[in-house]
Amino acid sequence: MRIIAISNQKGGVGKSTTAINLAAGLARCGKSVLLVDMDPQGNTSSGLGIETESKLTVADLLCDENVNYAHVKQCTYIKNLDIIPSDLSLAIADMKLSSMGAKEFRLKNKLNNVKKDFIIIDCPPNFGNLTINSFICAKEIILPVQLKYFALKGINSFIDTVHYINEKIGWVQQHKIEISGVLITLHDLRSNSAKEVNHHLESIFGKRLLKTVIPQNVKIDEAQKAGKSIFEYAPDSKGAEAYQNLVNEVLCLKV
Repeated sequence: MRIIAISNQKGGVGKSTTAINLAAGLARCGKSVLLVDMDPQGNTSSGLGIETESKLTVADLLCDENVNYAHVKQCTYIKNLDIIPSDLSLAIADMKLSSMGAKEFRLKNKLNNVKKDFIIIDCPPNFGNLTINSFICAKEIILPVQLKYFALKGINSFIDTVHYINEKIGWVQQHKIEISGVLITLHDLRSNSAKEVNHHLESIFGKRLLKTVIPQNVKIDEAQKAGKSIFEYAPDSKGAEAYQNLVNEVLCLKV
């Protein structure tokens, strides 16, 4: 089983969109997939048309000892794809976690017996308890980035945080997470600055910089607003082609 966290400390880089469409694409390939929405904004959940009103969510899973995976899992309209949804209640759960014992291992322990080909975790855009839980659960990180200078400023901090979690927390359970892929999103290489940022990313990550790039494509945004993956909403679009390329590349990654 491969457990992949989709993470970037900055919002607006296509993180949730990537989580949705990578999970959907893997499911379309016949893989059994669990999508875990660990972002209090709940964009991954709403982006697949999932309702959370009067339903248990990942917040309950993390904070209630009596709630288990079976209580919070919802089926999506996509064959082979289940989801543990999120909403704003997760922000309160984040605060509650601060006073709990073994708070960093809550998600990992609750999902310990889940059997899937893939678990995809959409992380929040910060390095709090929720992201730490996600990193302790996952084995890989896919880091979506835009080709802008401010993206480079956060890269070293992100790498340092991954090392810190491995060295200070993960060792307790002999756990290590690594950045397996860096995904360029909202792609536009027309400017010289974008080309320069791309060159810097190549120098930092080498072969971990994925060949797939996600273009600026209106259909991708429309699909998420419609509560569908790009494959169902606009299967012939450039966005669908790009995310299928990502799925194929992830399946071939050596981890």
